[in-house]
Amino acid sequence: MRAEEVWCSLAALGWFAALVGCHDPGSELGSVRYGPSEDRIDTITNAMINLTYEDEHRVVYTEISETGKYGEGYIGNARGMAVHIRAQGPGGERDHTGCTWPLLSAVAPMEPLPQEPWIAVIRRGNCNFEIKVQNAWRANASAVLVYNDRDNPQLEKMKLSTDNGRNISAVFIYKWKGEEIARLLDNGTRVMVGITPGRKFTSVGNSINKTSVLFVSISFIVLMVISLAWLVFYYIQRFRYIHAKDRLSKRLCCAAKKALSKIPVKSLKTEDREVQGDGECCAICIEPYKVSETLRSLPCRHEFHKICIDPWLLEHRTCPMCKMDILQYYGYVYTGSQESMLQIEVEETRSRTLVTSRTRQPLTLLTSDNSYSEAASERSSRASSPDELVPTLRREPPACPLAYSAPPSPSSGRAEPGPPPADAPQL
Repeated sequence: MRAEEVWCSLAALGWFAALVGCHDPGSELGSVRYGPSEDRIDTITNAMINLTYEDEHRVVYTEISETGKYGEGYIGNARGMAVHIRAQGPGGERDHTGCTWPLLSAVAPMEPLPQEPWIAVIRRGNCNFEIKVQNAWRANASAVLVYNDRDNPQLEKMKLSTDNGRNISAVFIYKWKGEEIARLLDNGTRVMVGITPGRKFTSVGNSINKTSVLFVSISFIVLMVISLAWLVFYYIQRFRYIHAKDRLSKRLCCAAKKALSKIPVKSLKTEDREVQGDGECCAICIEPYKVSETLRSLPCRHEFHKICIDPWLLEHRTCPMCKMDILQYYGYVYTGSQESMLQIEVEETRSRTLVTSRTRQPLTLLTSDNSYSEAASERSSRASSPDELVPTLRREPPACPLAYSAPPSPSSGRAEPGPPPADAPQL
C-alpha cells in the first residue's frame, strides 16, 4: 500500500471520528460547560456526612462517615433537615430525580417545602447534575445530596458549571447511603444532615474525553491492521522473489550441465606438451599437469583440471581466465529474467535453416544486469515474449551466377556472346 493511500485512510478515519464526536449525546457528566478542555490538575474533596435522627423509641442516633464527594463549584459546610424530593403529577411518587420543576417533598407533597434550612436528597438519573442542582438552588435548599442509582464502589466527581454564582454545596454519595436516608425519610423520621469537607486528593488529567479515547483506539487498531497487511504483502513478494531466483538458479545449473557435457576432455599422456616440462599448470589449483590426469579444454582454448574447473563452471558458467560464457557459446540463451530461461542448442538451430534467406535473422540476447550485452546489429530481432527467441542462422554465400549468353545467330550456326542485359549479374 502506498503512503498516500495510508494517509488518505487515516484522514477519512479522522473525519468519521469528528462526526461521531459532534453528534455524541451528552451524558450526566459531560453536557454542561466546564471551562478549558485541556488536561489539568483536579482537586477532589471528600465530604463528611453527619446524620442525626430519633427512632420510634425516642432514641437519638448519630452517624458520621466519609461517604460523599463534592462536585465542582462551591465547597463548604451545610446543615439542615433532609427532604426526599419527588416530582409533581401522576407517577411523581416514583420519580425522585429532581429533574422537573417544582420540587415536592416525598412525605408531604401537598405542603410547601420547609422554611428552615433543608438539604435536598435526590436520586441520580433522567437528567444531568447541573439541572438537579439548579432546581434545588431555586427551591432555596442549603445543599444537595445526590445518591447513585447503581452499585458502583467508586464515586465520580459531578461536573458542574463554576461561573453561575451559586453558593450551594452539591455532594455525590453512594447508592446504599442514599437509600438508607430515603428510607428513613419516607417512614416519617426527621433526619438532620450535616455536611463538612473531608480529605482532599489531587488527580492529573481527569478530564479525558471519551471520544478522544475512542478515536485513539480506533486509529491504533487501523494502523495495526495496515501494518499487518503490509507485512503480509512484503513477505509474499519476498517469497515469490526467492522462489523465482531459486528456479532460475536451477535452470541455469541444468543448462550448465548440458553445456559441460559438450566440452571435450582428454587424459594426459607422456608425449603431450603439457607434461613435457613447459611449465604449464592449472590456473585454479596452481599444480603442474601430470600423466593420466584428466583435462577439460574450454572453447577458448584454456585448459584446466577437470575436477577443478567443473564446479566453477556449474556455478559461474564462465572461463575463470577470459570470462567466456559457455552458455552463450553452446547456444543456451537466457533472457536475464528471473522468471524464464530459454535453452536453444546450436544443432537444433541449424537443423531449422530451411527457410529462405529473406526470413533469416540473427539471434538476439535480451539483456539485464545479469545477462549479456545486447547485439549491436541492425538485423538483430528481439523475442516477442520471454518464451520465444529467434534463432541465429548462418548466412550462406549466394550461388555463383552463370554467364549470360546471347541466342545463336541465324547466319552462323554458333552463338556469339553479346552484351549482357542491364539486370544480369556480373561475374
